[in-house]
Amino acid sequence: MQTIIQIPKIEDFEAVNRLAKQVHELHVKWRPDLFLSVDEVIVKEEFEEMVQNETIVIAKWQNEIVGYLTFSVQEKNHHGMRYRKQLTIDAICVDEKCRGKGIGNTLLNYIRKVAKENGCTDLYLTVNEENENAIKMYEKFGMKVKNIAYSMEI
Repeated sequence: MQTIIQIPKIEDFEAVNRLAKQVHELHVKWRPDLFLSVDEVIVKEEFEEMVQNETIVIAKWQNEIVGYLTFSVQEKNHHGMRYRKQLTIDAICVDEKCRGKGIGNTLLNYIRKVAKENGCTDLYLTVNEENENAIKMYEKFGMKVKNIAYSMEI
């Protein structure tokens, strides 16, 4: 069965939050110094704004929401640097029951198409170093490590 990518409806809020909670709890486990366990990861107003601005897409498989991706587009035009128009993937999630079925890859292919249609020069995301499955997916997709961030608790 084919995965369908589309802009969600406001009624999809709870289904998307259910998925967001899955990924958020991983972040709570990996970085309790930053993340708090919450019931609602995406607040309703934020979700409505993303739907209105079309900066969120959902993946449907067998008529069920099994993934989502949120993004933003920024122009980077700084003195001494080449101009870039960057599509940043802010969040990507595939239901834990559906991982390994190509849904994440379908979301990435869709957003790459959106980036090309918007004249973007690059696609960017960050990932927790412990998220080995996501890292493998991104590398298989063709993404490369470009930055390393360091952190220290004070």
